[in-house]
Amino acid sequence: MADFNATSGLAGSLATKPVKFGAGEKAADEVAEKAKYRTDMSNATWVPRLEREEAESDVRFLTKTAWHIGHGYTVGVGIADQHGFATLSTNAGKQPPRIYEYAGLTVKQYTKSSGPYMKDQQKEGRIEDMHKSRKARHDAHVDECEAKVRLINESLEPMVVEVIRSLRQRLTENEEQIEQLFMQLADEYLTRIDMAQLQGVWSDYQEYSKLRESWISEFDEQTDQLEVQRAALVQNELKTLGAVLLDIAHQLPGPIERYLEEEALKENVLLLNNRRAYADMLSRLRKREIELDLKARTRWEERKHAWYLTLHERAVAKCRATLNSAEYTNPKKRDTLYGALRSQQTILYERRVNMWSDLQSLTPPSLTVDKAKQWGQGLHELDSEQELEHKQRCGAIRKFEVEHYDKSRTVIERMKTELKGYAEMTDAEMPTEEELKQAGEEFEVVVLERRDKGLKAVEEVSQTLAKQLIYLRIPGERLETLILEVARIVEDYHERVTAEREKHLKGMADGRKTNTDNDTKLEDEFEYLLTCMRQDGNVESLQANLPLALAALDAVKSEYRRFYDEAMSLTRDYTSTVNGLLQNIDDDIQHMLGLSKEPIPPPAEGEPPATG
Repeated sequence: MADFNATSGLAGSLATKPVKFGAGEKAADEVAEKAKYRTDMSNATWVPRLEREEAESDVRFLTKTAWHIGHGYTVGVGIADQHGFATLSTNAGKQPPRIYEYAGLTVKQYTKSSGPYMKDQQKEGRIEDMHKSRKARHDAHVDECEAKVRLINESLEPMVVEVIRSLRQRLTENEEQIEQLFMQLADEYLTRIDMAQLQGVWSDYQEYSKLRESWISEFDEQTDQLEVQRAALVQNELKTLGAVLLDIAHQLPGPIERYLEEEALKENVLLLNNRRAYADMLSRLRKREIELDLKARTRWEERKHAWYLTLHERAVAKCRATLNSAEYTNPKKRDTLYGALRSQQTILYERRVNMWSDLQSLTPPSLTVDKAKQWGQGLHELDSEQELEHKQRCGAIRKFEVEHYDKSRTVIERMKTELKGYAEMTDAEMPTEEELKQAGEEFEVVVLERRDKGLKAVEEVSQTLAKQLIYLRIPGERLETLILEVARIVEDYHERVTAEREKHLKGMADGRKTNTDNDTKLEDEFEYLLTCMRQDGNVESLQANLPLALAALDAVKSEYRRFYDEAMSLTRDYTSTVNGLLQNIDDDIQHMLGLSKEPIPPPAEGEPPATG
């Protein structure tokens, strides 16, 4: 059930007593149902209106909702218009008075009351709020559109910068590639190319030029597309803004259209300035491309002329540089061959020293004539192997020197062939054989001198190695003779010592056998006496056999003593004889070598020490 502040007249409105419309609960529900559909504006909310409602004035719109204040429709807000208030000349230009003004009340006093015309004042405030809301929404959409336009321009700016940067980067990188392309025509490379390669460089440059022109055209298309995109986006935003502003209706369509035209003009000016800048950039780029093409053509013509001039000189310089390089002046293979020769000499010398050292192990009884001959045979084989190594390795070095000379001659002949080829390529006069001979004469002298020098060096090495082998062979042969004689002496004395040892062993064996036989006989007698003494149990028998048993035991001891003395005598004789033989062999060897056991006296002051 809805309650309303309603009166039936001026006095009732001043009293502001609440009354209820309708009789009964049903009538009150009907009033509430009607009021539910007529309180949109009274609730200060904005709803879209129909075109016919837009044409109505705000006053009429408010008076239409005054039905719920009872008689207010006849004595309320619209009463002055009904009675011709505006038709009076004295009231021209004035607003009709409100009911509270008839009552002598102010707005503040009226609003403090609970009169039924309070709602009329509230509706007037809602209209003012609605105007403010329209203006706020109008300004907000304008600001939002301007922000979007700025955002569009700011978002497209990096794209424009990126397009320019990309073009500049590609052009810069392409210029570096062009520079590398022309580096193929540098002086140091002119002798390595032919006419086809020279023409190929210019063809490659033309391809680069076409590629650069395509990049510039692509830049033109991209910038044009960006500006078209900018115009389309801005146009779309302005169209959207126009529709929204017309819908808000804070301003009339005329001012809105003028505002949109001004914004569109600003964007058109911006587009024109951008296109003018792009056109200026394209003009400069294409002008620079023309200058670059002209410069490249001039540069290529100069390199072509230089190519013609430097072919002959470069061929000669190349030959000179090749022959003066380390590969030809000091080839690694020569060092390798000489290094292998030195290494082999070291190995053979170490083997010879080891063989000499092996003589220390050839001591009696290991030193025999057969082993001495075997050692001498090994020494002869080593000499033969070393002599063969000398011949083979020196021969390999001689062969290398000849091959190296032929290789150097090949370089000279290749230079002559190149000179003929360059002359044929450039349509120049073919050089004669005499001219070619003069061109290679200085190189012929150099390589021939190197060959003779190398052969002379290997010949000197061969002679030195032969002398060295003779120097090592003679002491070896003498040492072989000496060790063979010593082996014979040692072998003779070894046989004599062996005979003495066998004689000593035989004497020791005979003495041991005699001792064994005698000892067995004496021990048997001793055992017999002991057995008799055990069997005879009387004292007389023990006393009679005891001296005999003791005598038998003394006989056993005497036999062992005799055997010991005889063995020691044989051993002393054997030792004395062997020591004598060893002394004799030492004396014989010292006599053969011319040595003495006497100590060498110290040298006098100021004299060099004795050698040998």
